[in-house]
This record gives sequence, C-alpha cells and structure tokens, in this order.
Amino acid sequence: MDVIAYKEFVNQPWGKLYYDILFAQLAHIKNKKVLDFGSGFGLVADFLAQNNQVTAIEPNDEMVAERKQNFHYHQLQGSLELLKEIPSARFDLIICHNVLEYVDEPALYLAEFRRLLKKGGQISLINHNEVGRIMQTVVFANDTNLALDLLSGKSYQSHTMGQATYYEIADLLQKADIELTVQDYQGIRIFYGLQDNAVKTANDWREKMLEIELAVCQQSPYRDIAAFQHIWLQKGDKNDSLFCQ
Repeated sequence: MDVIAYKEFVNQPWGKLYYDILFAQLAHIKNKKVLDFGSGFGLVADFLAQNNQVTAIEPNDEMVAERKQNFHYHQLQGSLELLKEIPSARFDLIICHNVLEYVDEPALYLAEFRRLLKKGGQISLINHNEVGRIMQTVVFANDTNLALDLLSGKSYQSHTMGQATYYEIADLLQKADIELTVQDYQGIRIFYGLQDNAVKTANDWREKMLEIELAVCQQSPYRDIAAFQHIWLQKGDKNDSLFCQ
C-alpha cells in the first residue's frame, strides 16, 4: 500500500468528489451505533461521527496517525482478529468500503460483520465493479491489454492499495453461508472516471459532476457501469430494519 499516493489522491478534485458522492449517500444515517472497518484516514468515520456513535478500525498505523477527527469517534488499530474480540449484536451499521478486494478470505470478514450486527442492522459495502473498471481502463487509461486481463478474471494492481481481486456479492454470501439480503445499491464514479483529468481542475467541475452523478446513482443502467458500487446489506428481513424505509 502506498499511503502517500493515496493521500495525494483524496486531495485531488476527483478524490474529493468521490467523498462528496459517498457522504450524500450516507447523509440519512443518524443516531446509530456504527463500526467503520478499514477506516483509512478517518474521513467516513469523522463524517458519520457528527450524528452517530462511531467506532473505527484500521490496520495501517500511518493512516491512523494522520486520520481526520473534527468530531469524536473511537479509533482502534487492528483487523480480523480485533473483530473477533467484539461482542455480538453490537452495531446498527457497519461500514466496509473498498476493503474486501484486498483480503485473502473476504467471506470470513462478512461472517464477522453479520455477527456484530443487531437484527435489522445494515452493512454499507463498497466494492470495485468489474464492468465499470474495464470501461475506465479502456476509455480513460487506453490500456486494452490490461482490460483483457481484467476480463479473464486476473487480479489487478490498484493505483494506491496494491493487488486486488474482484468479487461478486452473491458469490461471497453463498460462500460465507450467512443470511444477509441486498436491500439496494448505488453507483459511484459513473461518469467522471472516464474524463481526462485535465478537465477536472475547472472551478465548477466538481459541483457539476456531483449533481449529475447523484441524479443517476440509484438508477440502472447507470449504477451498473459505475467504477464502484455501494451495496446495502441487511441482517433479517425488510420488516426487521432499524432504518427508515
């Protein structure tokens, strides 16, 4: 993992736009007990801590040292072994964003998340969408060889996080043999990942792109071609939900 490169990314206009979109998709979360697993620089944990009780877990000590904390949240350093120490049915919501691509056995993490959720609780899961990533590789990066490798199912190198492997949420749920249901999903980076970075420094670019991304992020086929998909999983059936419908 290249912490310096990742920090540079989140400070670019397109990095900031990613979080603009994500925060809009999380804005309804209030008065909940939240676990943010793989919290990185604490951007999501800090945002949610404005209106929620948040615990954040991050394995990388450099990122923990540089985390954002304008609002109070409880930061822990660790990974799967730390999850196993937490009592069951502790949280209303678990955040896991762009993490499971980088672990050896993602089904083990998902099983722990389910254990830690209260009945009716949800998981906010962001994963890499293969269709969107291949489109970006062909159009933005103009790298058809890499795109063909991605189509063949090979692992790939993330720009900042190292080697990653795609997964389908349905396959992961089946492998984990746990009862979690997909409630909804949204797209992130539908259009702007296909644009040349040169246009992204215009004063009004971020505002305009935020408007169009949010306008279609919950609609198919747009969300189906996004670089990232924001998937909402729930423990229990729809009637058990701890969240407003």
